[in-house]
Amino acid sequence: MAPFLSTFVGGAVGLVTGMYSIGLQGRTLLKPHVTYAVFTAAGSYLGFKYYQFKQHEGQLIEKRREVLLEKRAQRLASARADAEN
Repeated sequence: MAPFLSTFVGGAVGLVTGMYSIGLQGRTLLKPHVTYAVFTAAGSYLGFKYYQFKQHEGQLIEKRREVLLEKRAQRLASARADAEN
């Protein structure tokens, strides 16, 4: 569901951006324009790429967390070994 939501929101933002740019030019907003499709497609693409980036970032964080937990376990093991001696 999340990739669909990110893609949909990106497309909506792209559409609004396209409508805003057409409005700034003083042209009619409700007339179908090819630029709406271009802006919507670009926004959808950016929304999907954002979703992929967040997934990749989550994987990197999880890998780093595992490394830190392993280091903590090693420190605790060496501290226990030192305390026993």
